[in-house]
Amino acid sequence: MRFILNTKKKKLIKIRIQIKNNFYVGPGKILLLEKINEKGSISKAAESIGLSYKKAWKLINELNNQSSKKLVDAKSGGKGVRGSQLTHEGKIFIKIFRNIENKLTKLTSKEKKDLESLFGDI
Repeated sequence: MRFILNTKKKKLIKIRIQIKNNFYVGPGKILLLEKINEKGSISKAAESIGLSYKKAWKLINELNNQSSKKLVDAKSGGKGVRGSQLTHEGKIFIKIFRNIENKLTKLTSKEKKDLESLFGDI
């Protein structure tokens, strides 16, 4: 299965932000966080975007290890105990990223249209 980044909205640009020397955040990690928030489960979030559970865990561990506070709180255990949720910091992280993305989209809309005019219908 392929990783599906954005099936409902047409974004003008997709950004990748370098936060630390070798740590980057882009639309894939943000979408994973949004889906965890929506589904309450890393496995359900991963499945909904065509990502393996192992890869999703790797990305969540990377995010949690690089940030000063956890972005995702994952609970394992018996029935009724399992599940994952975003922390307050995780929700703020998404909001900041989406704000940057929206500002850049507005700022570059004319240039994006100019580029598109060079290609016609693709």
